[in-house]
Amino acid sequence: MSSHFAVLASLALAIFLSPETLVLGLVIAGDKKAPRLTALAFAAGAILGIALATGIGLWIAHASGAGTATPTHHGWPGFIVRVVIAGALLAIGFGRAVNAMRHKPIADISESEHKPSRLRASLTERFPGVMRQLDIGADLPVSHRVARAGLAGFAMCGLHPKVFPIAIAAGHQIVQISDRPFRTLGIVMFAVIAVIPALVPAVIELVNPGATVRIKEGYERIMKVHGRWITAVLLLGAGAFVGFDAWREMPGR
Repeated sequence: MSSHFAVLASLALAIFLSPETLVLGLVIAGDKKAPRLTALAFAAGAILGIALATGIGLWIAHASGAGTATPTHHGWPGFIVRVVIAGALLAIGFGRAVNAMRHKPIADISESEHKPSRLRASLTERFPGVMRQLDIGADLPVSHRVARAGLAGFAMCGLHPKVFPIAIAAGHQIVQISDRPFRTLGIVMFAVIAVIPALVPAVIELVNPGATVRIKEGYERIMKVHGRWITAVLLLGAGAFVGFDAWREMPGR
């Protein structure tokens, strides 16, 4: 039981310490026309995104028979699910460690020298009008800015390749807790920790309007190295645990 909570806490902290979510939230909260509304919309979208990814993890776990005594869970489907999750966590953790060693800058879409990903560049080429609406520097009406912020929060916490697999792993891990009250406690613990980075920009903007830019710069200096190392250790540890669990339950052993 305690091991499941330890893994859940590690996964939640990995999302909590992932700099991309908070940096994007702080950038959006620095909106010139509607900083509070956009910060709140980003938080709402991020919460929905994490809920979606975690729900997918719960569904995958149930589909593979996790949390039950069914042969499916102890057969090849359950084993394959565990191996894929472990591999994803180890890959992300290793990537974080490499970025920390190289002191790779945290992606910041507000900077002029920011280079978009290949996917974004391809989408911009195919759908220039739609992507122009999503550009952080585009001069849009308030309603469009709020919608853009909500979509950004949802995409960052529900679809981002560095967050999505972690939330799925958490959903899978939650189902391993057989006692329902403790399972509910695990869901609450993961949710509370994981959504903090999405809520912080909104809280800052409500308490101290205009402070997001200054806080973002200080946060980036600290998290560029230290946050990535901590996240890497957490993910590598969680991935090793899930991998060991898969090896222990491998059919035929």
